[in-house]
Amino acid sequence: MLTGDGDLSFSVEPIAPLEAARLFIDKISKPARILVAVSGGSDSTGLLIALHRVLTDTGSRDISLQAVTIDHALRGGSADEARGVAELCARHGIVHHIRRWDGDKPATGISAAARLARYALIGEVAAEIGADVIAIGHTHGDQRETIAMRSARSQRHDNLGLAGMADAVLYAGRHWIVRPFLVSTRQDIRDFLREKGQSWFDDPTNNDAKYERVRVRIRHSEPQRTLIDQSINRSMLSAAAAHWIEKQAESHLDCLIKIKPAGLQSDTAIVRYALSALASVIGGRRFAMAADSMDRVMAFLSKGEPGRITASRAVFELRKDALYLMRETRDIPSLAVAAGATALWDERFEITNRSTRTLLIGGKHARMAVDLPASIPKSVAKRVMQITPTIEVEGNEGSAAEAGEVDIRPLLVPYDLFLPRFDLELANVIARLIGRSAYPQPPV
Repeated sequence: MLTGDGDLSFSVEPIAPLEAARLFIDKISKPARILVAVSGGSDSTGLLIALHRVLTDTGSRDISLQAVTIDHALRGGSADEARGVAELCARHGIVHHIRRWDGDKPATGISAAARLARYALIGEVAAEIGADVIAIGHTHGDQRETIAMRSARSQRHDNLGLAGMADAVLYAGRHWIVRPFLVSTRQDIRDFLREKGQSWFDDPTNNDAKYERVRVRIRHSEPQRTLIDQSINRSMLSAAAAHWIEKQAESHLDCLIKIKPAGLQSDTAIVRYALSALASVIGGRRFAMAADSMDRVMAFLSKGEPGRITASRAVFELRKDALYLMRETRDIPSLAVAAGATALWDERFEITNRSTRTLLIGGKHARMAVDLPASIPKSVAKRVMQITPTIEVEGNEGSAAEAGEVDIRPLLVPYDLFLPRFDLELANVIARLIGRSAYPQPPV
């Protein structure tokens, strides 16, 4: 049984860039079209050149390579750098795409906004060309810095961030993003490029100490070629939580999760991980519940006394027959969805209006939920009917939409945008629980 105190970490030695590229090409499901995101920096340029070299050496006909560069338009020279990447690709016969992040930029949170915009634009290109996988150039050093940043934020022994970045992440439920160079160092990548006579662009923001990652890089400037990998802990814990949910949980109306009381006696680390994931989905939260909030929930459950606790928009109601998990009834929004439009409601449901009328989505005035079994306590059922989406026709109060006029799709917001490979099995178990289709498997 996996426990929170288990330590299955192991040391990881770097792999030469060309060898890392070969390993990636050997493992990928074929045929495949790879889209490489290339900024022009050493890491992504090295990834492109290494992958191209491997495919050239092997004469592979069932794998094709294309590249994309995102011009964030945040500093002078960015367009020239994008054109430089295009010229590099032309010399190697690689199809290249440039996309520019236009429009107003936020005054704060620019790094996060740029990241979201970048992935959205890369995803558009991937969809256009039918890419099977997107490759990006995160390195061994990036992983070390990520772990250092997450370690500085929390000294807890159960800090899941110490697993670092996943080697593969599903973006927007359809595009797998992989990191073949997560096991290669930046210095080795640059040495490889110099050997090939290939230059690269240096982004000045990589030396700007106003960014946390740069400050961490400066503090850990001594080269370290060994990395402590704790990803196996995260993967095993997530898989155990998935198995626990399959055995212990049932769902009603995509708004209520019922947990068998015996399940709460299982390994604490597994119960905690599973409940945190379920609460994020049922509460419509993009991120896992804060550690201190989960501490309060677990302390409440450990008493074994009937009662209720609310944390991060989720209500945990413990009764003798079960633990009931649902969204709290505060701040349930109202939303108008125009004819033919699709909108998100309460971060929990995607609503598509297939009628010719504007529809009003709400929750507070819902009628009694007739699909709940009689075993559900009346007080719980009453709350559920206040958080279930109801559909009415605008301007015609009390007139419900007819069958076929609206589609209601439950969301898994912690996973629908970015789903790390660590949590793929867990996300698919929760998806099945609430009637969603499974997420696709990674191609490598």
